[in-house]
Amino acid sequence: MTDKSIANAPTRPQMAKDMADLYRPEQVLSHDGTPQDAQTSPADWDPIGPALHGYARALKPDYRVDPGDMSKPDCFASIQQAISHAISEAKSKGLTKRIFIEIAPGTYNELVYIPALEINGQKVPITLYGRAEDARQTIISVDIDQGLTADAYTMRFGSAFLNTEESIRAMFDEVSARGDFDIGTTNSCVMRVRNDGFEALNLTIENSYNEDRVTPDIVDRTDVTRNAKGQLSHGQHQAVAVLVDAADRVMLENVRLLGDQDTLYFKTNEPRVTVKSYYKNCTIEGDVDFIFGNSTAFFDHCEIRSKGARTADSYVAAPSTNIHIPYGIVFWDCSFTHDDSEAARHGGFYLGRQWFERVRATPYGISPVKGYRCTLGELSHYEAPTGTIALKTLEAVGKVAVLHSRIGAHINPCAPWTDWNGGDFDKDGTYHPAPWAPRFRPVQYGIEDFNRTLSNWLEAEGLSYPNEEIPLPFIAEYGNS
Repeated sequence: MTDKSIANAPTRPQMAKDMADLYRPEQVLSHDGTPQDAQTSPADWDPIGPALHGYARALKPDYRVDPGDMSKPDCFASIQQAISHAISEAKSKGLTKRIFIEIAPGTYNELVYIPALEINGQKVPITLYGRAEDARQTIISVDIDQGLTADAYTMRFGSAFLNTEESIRAMFDEVSARGDFDIGTTNSCVMRVRNDGFEALNLTIENSYNEDRVTPDIVDRTDVTRNAKGQLSHGQHQAVAVLVDAADRVMLENVRLLGDQDTLYFKTNEPRVTVKSYYKNCTIEGDVDFIFGNSTAFFDHCEIRSKGARTADSYVAAPSTNIHIPYGIVFWDCSFTHDDSEAARHGGFYLGRQWFERVRATPYGISPVKGYRCTLGELSHYEAPTGTIALKTLEAVGKVAVLHSRIGAHINPCAPWTDWNGGDFDKDGTYHPAPWAPRFRPVQYGIEDFNRTLSNWLEAEGLSYPNEEIPLPFIAEYGNS
C-alpha cells in the first residue's frame, strides 16, 4: 500500500485508481504510438496475451550458436555470424516467418547488431534466446564506452563485421565513419536492435566498461591519456548494454542488463510518434540514468537495481518522452533494489530525472547572465548571452509512472524525482537549488507545471498546450510500498 504520510506530498504525486487503470500493460502496449487520448487507442500489440491465456511458448531453433559443437547443422561460432547467415538466407529464399536463434551457454565477447529486416513488404522479426533458462549461463559482454574513438572502434571490432550481411555491415560502417571522433553514447552499445518485433530471452547482456575502475573524486581533467583500448584513463562515461534503436514491438524476457551509466537506451526517430518495448521478469542495473530514452517502455515484474560503488548520487530513469505521447517509462509490479553500497544505504538515491534532451539554452529559471535570452529556434544552441531551443527539445518533457511496486530504502522517500542539471533534495524533501545553468529544468509532474512555469514564455513564442489535450501526468505513482 502507499505510505499515507507521503500520499499527497508534492514530490510524491499519487494517481487516482481510474487514472492508474490506464497504465495496465494491455492498455499501454495497445497504444499505436501516435499522439492521441490513451483511452481511445486502437488495439495494436499484445505480447502478454498468450502468457495470460496459458499458451505454450514455442522455441524451436532455426539456427544455433555453439562454439563448442560445430557438428550440428546451421550452427555458428558467434552470435553475429548466425544473425548474418539467417538474414542472408531469408532474403535469398524469400522467407518471412520469425527467425529463432538458439545460443548455447557461455560467455560471448562480441558486439551484436540486429538490423531491420523486410522481405516482400513484410517485416521479419528475430528471436535470440539462451538454451539454458538461467540467464546467468549465457552472457554477452563487452567493455565499450562513448569516449572510444571510431578509429579505435574499427581496429577493435572491424574483423567481426568483415563478411557480415550488408545491412549489418552498414550498421558497423555508420560508427566506423566517425574517424577520430568519439563514437558517442548511441554507438557505445553492446547490442543494437533495429529489428521490429525483436525478442531476447534467457540472456545476460553486459557492458563491462569501468567495472574495474572507480572514478576518483578529484581528477586532472586536462589528462586525455587513453589506454590500449582507446578509452580515457578517467571519467564516468556512458556505456550502453542494449540500445532499442527505433525498433517497435521489442520484447525482452528473463534478460539481465548489466552496466553502470546508461545501461538501457530506447529511442524513436520521430519524437511525436513513439515505438514500444516490453521487459518481462528482467533485471536492469546501473548507477546514472541507467534506464533512459524518448520512446515507450513497459517494465513488468522486473528488478531495478541501483548501484552506488562509483557515485554518491544514482538515478534510475531519465525519460525524454515527447509531451504529446501518453506513455513514457512505466514500471509495473517491479522491485527497486540496491547493491548495499555505502552510498545506497545513505538513502538519497533517486527514481529519476527528466532528461532535457539536447538542450543548450533553457527558458526555465532566472539566469544571472547579463542579457540572457532564450527563444524558440530550429536548433538548440547557446552562445552567451543568448540561445535558442528547438521545439523537439522543449517538448521532451519526460514521463514515468511507477505502479504496484516495491521501492527500497535507497530511494529518497520524500523526493524521489529531481531537477535536470541542478539542485537536490534532503531525505525530508527540503530542496537545495544549484547555481543556475543554461541546461536547467525543474522537475515537472504534469502539464499544469509545464504551463504554469512557462506561461509568459510560451505566450511570447506563440505556443499553446491546453491542459485538456495532455490528460495523463508526466510523473506519478500508484499503490507502491
